[in-house]
Amino acid sequence: MMIDPYNLEIFKTKKLIAFDVDGTLTQPKGLIDEEMTTLLKELLKIRKMAIITGEAFINIENQILTKLNLTKDHGQNLTLLPTNGGSIYTFDNKWVGTLLCKLTDEEKKEIITAINQVDQQSEELRDNKSYGLEIQDRNSQITYSAYGDKAPLELKLAWDNDFHKRMALQKSLQEKLPNFEVKIGGTTSIDITPPGLNKTYGINKIMSFLKLNKEEILYVGDSVYEKGNDFPVFQMGIDTVKVANPDETKIAIKNMLKEEQT
Repeated sequence: MMIDPYNLEIFKTKKLIAFDVDGTLTQPKGLIDEEMTTLLKELLKIRKMAIITGEAFINIENQILTKLNLTKDHGQNLTLLPTNGGSIYTFDNKWVGTLLCKLTDEEKKEIITAINQVDQQSEELRDNKSYGLEIQDRNSQITYSAYGDKAPLELKLAWDNDFHKRMALQKSLQEKLPNFEVKIGGTTSIDITPPGLNKTYGINKIMSFLKLNKEEILYVGDSVYEKGNDFPVFQMGIDTVKVANPDETKIAIKNMLKEEQT
């Protein structure tokens, strides 16, 4: 069921709140701000929480964990699922990760070759200025960022606001990589994984890890649309709060906290 961020009565029935990162908790590749930091800490006092993203652990660390500065009491309520559950991290005075899924060297080579071919076939992509890494190896996932992972936010937001370019990239890469799953990631990125390694994989892993059922989970994400990387969670029957940006996520968390007090 799709849940309105302004109406969170259902919150009381949930034992775990799971969040996407870019576009949900932060601006793409940005840090959580002070208000979001405070709200997440308040939520961690009363509920278990998960962060599930196509990003690597280091991105979660840089964007979120450095600001949260968790104690053991709060940290035990948070589980991290980088690369959509390709690994799982728990906190016991420090973050400890377990790799759950890994691409082979041969698979990585096949994916990177296809990315380079598609990149060179596009005059815009071939000749563009790159900011940082265009191809990122995240062990269980290869991510292609059209302008690099360090591209300025204003460039990212302006590049493909109607999804047309990313959908064309996705189609071209999927044709070259029929044995892999090719998904639209962030504002300029495409994620390539083994089949089935999407956010449903991560949600299923955390359900097993915490011994929860689907009815006990609430998911919050911004890409809850067909081919969006949050959409598979909604499709599997998890109650989902669709937000437009981090400000709307703050509204949703405030309403969760308010419901807990009624």
